[in-house]
Amino acid sequence: MPINGSVPKNKQFIVNVKDDAIFAETLAMVDDFIFKQPHESHFAEHKENSFIRCYLQLFWNPLDNQIYPDINMFAASAKGVMPLRKNLNFNLYDDCEISLTSSA
Repeated sequence: MPINGSVPKNKQFIVNVKDDAIFAETLAMVDDFIFKQPHESHFAEHKENSFIRCYLQLFWNPLDNQIYPDINMFAASAKGVMPLRKNLNFNLYDDCEISLTSSA
């Protein structure tokens, strides 16, 4: 299932994930794409001295499986809006788009 997501500076990534994928798996696929193609990275030109190296680190708190509160998120597809803020283990809809922005 293709998933579209946009990041600052109008950068977009399209990743294909398994049909029952959840948010963290999808964002990990974007990170995997960046590690394989570092010129596509948004993080300080992916330099070794960058503190932030992945999107999971920016948006997702693994200790409580929640999106950080200062992150604005919109996730939808033709089927409708997905309740990811309430349930990150929600199986993503086919051909969905996820937009994440920091309000900080």
